[in-house]
Amino acid sequence: MTRMPFPHTRFSRLCPALFLILLLAAAGGDRGLAQEPETLLAAVAGDTLFLPGQGRITGVAWVGPDTLAFLEAVPSNVSGSGRREVRLVFQDRFGSILLEEDFTGVLDRTLAYDGEFLWSCGDVADGSSLIYKLRVDTLQVEGAFDLPGHRPVGMCYDGSHLWVGDRDSGRLDRFDPETETVTRTVVSPGFSPCGLAWDGRSMWLTDSGTGLLYRLSGSRKSWSATVSPEAFLHRGEDILLLHDGFSLWYVPENQQLAIRLIFQ
Repeated sequence: MTRMPFPHTRFSRLCPALFLILLLAAAGGDRGLAQEPETLLAAVAGDTLFLPGQGRITGVAWVGPDTLAFLEAVPSNVSGSGRREVRLVFQDRFGSILLEEDFTGVLDRTLAYDGEFLWSCGDVADGSSLIYKLRVDTLQVEGAFDLPGHRPVGMCYDGSHLWVGDRDSGRLDRFDPETETVTRTVVSPGFSPCGLAWDGRSMWLTDSGTGLLYRLSGSRKSWSATVSPEAFLHRGEDILLLHDGFSLWYVPENQQLAIRLIFQ
């Protein structure tokens, strides 16, 4: 159906693999353990990119090699209107603001770019969610389409489809921009999927329940590796992801910056 809207506790004695198993057992029971790959990836934090603003970053995506777009939810005690505001902000790699647009009452979280259009999500009064299609040049809403879940948090574009992570249902939905429908659903390795990013070959996923960073591979987006908990562990946090064509970046919850991950 289509709707058109208006314009660290220490665990030093545990090896990383055992630590990962204990986390997954506590988080998801046998579902996660049955799929667990043996590959653990090492990584360190690299340089950072400042995201200027006063609110919480709820969506982020590269729009070209030198332009970053992000959604900023400004709390009511800071916003000029006295209510929670949502702004779509464009900046360059140096942190200079290029453009800001108010999308309060329409967009709420997630952001992805398919090379032509921006995509984002918003909530409806009945508790459902919509995925919005926006023109980059005019920022006009071209369409709004129903999503099966009600708490989308992360989104990315894999070259042909959009993937949306629904935190409450623990699944990833594949949205086809051509048919404007969800055409596949994949169960997440964790149970509270958040950030999503596509690196050209694999999809990366953060999970607020386990606090881990996963790599998903192949057409079925199967769980193929996990970043070592010693390198990445943010349990209870909504960590957003983005990829600039060369590196994977993550945005810590309630922080105005993106951090580049360097895999070793």
